Amino acid sequence: MFPNALSVRRFAAGASLILAPLCLILGMITDPSEPGVEDPLVYADNPGAVGVSATLLHYAWVLFVPGVLGMVHLVRAKGSALATVAGVLAVLGLTNFSSLMISDFFDIVLFDTLPAAQAEKLMQDAAQPAMVVAWQLPGMIGSFLGLVLVAVAYARDGLAGWWFPAGVLVGIVVWLFGASSWNLVLGIGGPVVLLAVFGAVGVSIIRTPVRREPVA
Repeated sequence: MFPNALSVRRFAAGASLILAPLCLILGMITDPSEPGVEDPLVYADNPGAVGVSATLLHYAWVLFVPGVLGMVHLVRAKGSALATVAGVLAVLGLTNFSSLMISDFFDIVLFDTLPAAQAEKLMQDAAQPAMVVAWQLPGMIGSFLGLVLVAVAYARDGLAGWWFPAGVLVGIVVWLFGASSWNLVLGIGGPVVLLAVFGAVGVSIIRTPVRREPVA
């Protein structure tokens, strides 16, 4: 199945682009939060579901990393400089963003052992400036902007149509709006769009031989 190392890397990159948005979809589906209901005790009351959801969301961002690296590696002509910068931005952002999922486990314990008001205060106090500036903002901005720009560079080099960056942008915006507004339809709809566009590129990477490999 894998005649050489390049085929292995291509398969890993393509499979990651399929699995990452799939994990995002499943992570949203298994989140026990009810649409339109902001219940601080929902995580404490459903620790199993929260653990599954947080783990899936964590791996959604982690699995995008090899996919991004694979796409950057394939961009060789137009857009190569953009791909490199966007790839670094995306990888740093995705790494930071994946680590934020651990806060869900603290939610479980805090709201299970302390009064809701006290647990809420501890969580808010934990949002120190360093965490927001050095973890949260780089994680969100780097992940989303980086993914869009990598897709732009990929399309600019002629490796995919412009539907690819357009679909990535739409999918991210829809997901962000759905997640922030507790709208389950949009919260799942955005990742479905991401699965469609990243999945198409992932399958293409797996099935199409690498054309512009650098000479070692």
